[in-house]
Amino acid sequence: MKRNQTLNLISAVALVTLLAKMLGIVREALQARVFGTQIAADLYTIANNHTIYLFTTAAYALCVAAVPILTPRLRRDRKEGYAAADNLITVTVLLSLLVAALGIAATFTPWAASLWDGEQGESLRLAYYLRIMMLTLPVIVLTYLLVALFQSQEHFILQGSMSIPYNLALILFLAFFAGQLGVGGYVAAVSAAWLLQLGMTVPYGIKERYRFRPRLDLKAGYVRTFFKTAAVTVLTTSIFLFCYLQDSGMAASLTDSPVSVFYYADKLFTPLTTTLIYSISTVLFPKFSQEYATVDPAVYRRYVWGILRYTLLVILPVSVVLAIFGTPIVKVLFEGGSFDAASTAATGTVFSIYALSMAGFCALDLLSKAYYTMEKTLAPLAVNGGILLFNWGLNRFLSPSLGAAGLALATALSLTAGGIMLAFLLLRKVSDIRLSPLLKCLAGTLVTGALLQLVTDHVVSGDEGKILLVIKCLVLGGLAAGVYLVFMYMTRQEDFFDLLRRYFPNRFPKDPKEK
Repeated sequence: MKRNQTLNLISAVALVTLLAKMLGIVREALQARVFGTQIAADLYTIANNHTIYLFTTAAYALCVAAVPILTPRLRRDRKEGYAAADNLITVTVLLSLLVAALGIAATFTPWAASLWDGEQGESLRLAYYLRIMMLTLPVIVLTYLLVALFQSQEHFILQGSMSIPYNLALILFLAFFAGQLGVGGYVAAVSAAWLLQLGMTVPYGIKERYRFRPRLDLKAGYVRTFFKTAAVTVLTTSIFLFCYLQDSGMAASLTDSPVSVFYYADKLFTPLTTTLIYSISTVLFPKFSQEYATVDPAVYRRYVWGILRYTLLVILPVSVVLAIFGTPIVKVLFEGGSFDAASTAATGTVFSIYALSMAGFCALDLLSKAYYTMEKTLAPLAVNGGILLFNWGLNRFLSPSLGAAGLALATALSLTAGGIMLAFLLLRKVSDIRLSPLLKCLAGTLVTGALLQLVTDHVVSGDEGKILLVIKCLVLGGLAAGVYLVFMYMTRQEDFFDLLRRYFPNRFPKDPKEK
């Protein structure tokens, strides 16, 4: 694939994904206005975290595991590829039905009540929400396996676009029906809306002439590989999710930290982070394989290091700007109705701290995929497992004194440490790795962040109207970008000048020290 084609595809995937994520943010904003951070919202959050959130994580891992199995078979023989898809769908959907049935049965046991330390009536409502959401598992699994099938046929837009009708439907529900039907009605709407995401796969099935035929062959060699890869992928691709679940779970024991604060902070952080990261990795992951197959392992590692540096050149300053503007962003998007100023302050603090983990999250995702290309899963598995243990320990150490902020800080520190560790393991055998470009990025980010914080403290009061607040943040963000770019230019940051030469080859010579 040519460079221009690759960039166009990345841009298309990013734009569609961004549209879907922005609709998701609108949905969360309406949800915040209607339900706020009260008990009803907490019950929904707990039910969602223990069902749909986990289901989508597992289903995404199944999707990642299915693509390398289906792609070569489809290229050899479409019938062979479709037979493998039929088998994987049959096995996983049957398994998901069993898990859903066991999950529903579990809601009639003390397990459901143990998730909520409150009145019995509230525990019963939580169990009811869990039962409804358990029903979505087979639909979610089927949707993501079909995404894998069509992604193997180079339909990359589907995964980013399928949540558009889902979000639109829930936006309409929140706008017109939530007042009458309440949280219980919203739970049912969320579960039913997953059928719309499944429906998005139908046109692709028609185009590729795919007709599902039940097939059950557990002895097929790829079945074991499929579940083994999925099991590893669950942890390595969803590390922030598991840290978030640890944070929100412990927040339930803090009297001054509603669980929904973490829910809304996550619903801002995850779309902003994954839109960029997953748009790049979806398209470039095959490029990793091509590079690894054609060059020396040391050269491949330097190639991965270069990709990571370019990504961090953007991610580092963006993370700091989001951290500084965390509370204003939450105010503009969520404040109103049941979501009051106290909810804004609490959610803004958690989101700001989460934003500081963007670089670590990005490094973990890219470097884990680099290891997958080398058919090595032990290092990312061990590092991500260590992150969870480290986060668990820091949560208990920091939460007594810092509360919700301590929980968020534990996640930020854990992800950053994990990203550094995985980079060290990948690059330790390469002798000529240069750290100066990354150090200049860090220095520029710190200088920009310090100046932006100083100016923001004097310009943004928090009492402005939302429109004026947006204008102030946009202006200050633009000035911060200018400061960062000037710093990169003055310090002759190599990656920055390389990008300038790509777009302005006549203006900037090959040697950045030349004028």
